[in-house]
Amino acid sequence: MPEQIQLPSEYVKDTDLPQLTIELGERCTNLLCKGMYLNYGLSEDKHVTGDGNFWCGKTQTVLGPDRNFVSDGNCRHTGRSCYEGRD
Repeated sequence: MPEQIQLPSEYVKDTDLPQLTIELGERCTNLLCKGMYLNYGLSEDKHVTGDGNFWCGKTQTVLGPDRNFVSDGNCRHTGRSCYEGRD
């Protein structure tokens, strides 16, 4: 399971909202997003923002081979049967 961090409470404006948890770890190599193509070859200070939509390179849909939704947070752990990390 990847490491998780939580944002400090001063970043949460409405205290009734649940704390945001951010998944850390390596993304699955099959996870794709438009930002990967828009930012290719740009320096870190010149990155443009993608639209935040992700898809699986294996299925070419928003569902992975395990039939669960793909996203930046969902595809960062080896707990998914379809996860593929870098060798």
